[in-house]
Amino acid sequence: MTDKSWLNTPAYVGASRISIKGSPANRLFFVYRTVGCEYDKNKRGCTMCNFAEYASPDVTGENLNAQHNQALELLIGGEFEHFDLATIGNFYNDREISPETRRQLLSRTAPMPAVKRVLTESRRGYTTAEKLREARACLREDQILEFAFGYESVNPEIRNGILNKKVPEEHLDETIQMCREAGLDFVSYVLIKPPKVSEAEAMKDAVDTAIHVLEKAERYGVYARVAFEPVFVVRGKPIETLFLSGNYKPPKLWTVAETLIQTAKRMGVTNTEGKLFVGLSDENLSGGRKAHNCGSCDSRVEAAIQQFNADQDVSKLRELYHECKDEWEKSL
Repeated sequence: MTDKSWLNTPAYVGASRISIKGSPANRLFFVYRTVGCEYDKNKRGCTMCNFAEYASPDVTGENLNAQHNQALELLIGGEFEHFDLATIGNFYNDREISPETRRQLLSRTAPMPAVKRVLTESRRGYTTAEKLREARACLREDQILEFAFGYESVNPEIRNGILNKKVPEEHLDETIQMCREAGLDFVSYVLIKPPKVSEAEAMKDAVDTAIHVLEKAERYGVYARVAFEPVFVVRGKPIETLFLSGNYKPPKLWTVAETLIQTAKRMGVTNTEGKLFVGLSDENLSGGRKAHNCGSCDSRVEAAIQQFNADQDVSKLRELYHECKDEWEKSL
């Protein structure tokens, strides 16, 4: 008999700093191995994503609960206030995760005393306000449930042409509206430097997208934050073909830091109070082909961005310097 115990292990586990509405906190990032994203069947989904590498059609609800046991072992210690209940694909797609399994995962998380906020994610097409209300009811009243959505770019040519997201603008409105109806907070993923976009264009697009999302959510009366995602190169997707042919390079860490600075400037603040976050992990999918500088200053700039995730103070990012920053500025 083939050993399938690996189906009980998560795809990825990581820890980092974050801010919960202005208060520094610890984040547990837990990626559950699932049957895979339905939108990415036959690798025809988003051009920059390859989480299918971690998926298996054999994953069951029992496997997901077994993976969740490992998350609970980490959460019960009280070290983490924020929990990314991230799944390969769509948490609210019944064909990927059954309603009963969704309820079990959330209900078993609710008793964790330190957990103040839980993030879930899905495409709009698999999500309804009723599903969000049911999910919200599984948590304690004092816990926040977030719905994260891969909007990625305010530019439809980038979002639906280059990235193949197939996300019309109305999906953003409908998602925020559902969050308001169900009592959830909203998170938008925003890519930094999609393929076929220059460093300068990428920074402007990321800032424009963040402001667009935050202003739209405010009009709907929904608390929202933006999770910037610096693009990394995954295997077996169009982005790898571009990278290997010399037609794509991941963003500079200077671009990531400046995106935060410029977004805060557009917001009119020096401290973004939990509204912005940068995901620096590649979930072990890039083989090191991710955001970087010259090599000498990478760890220092990464550490400063991680610190920003906790304290939200862009003034510290403005103070960063290394001689390679001059070359980056000239390239812009």
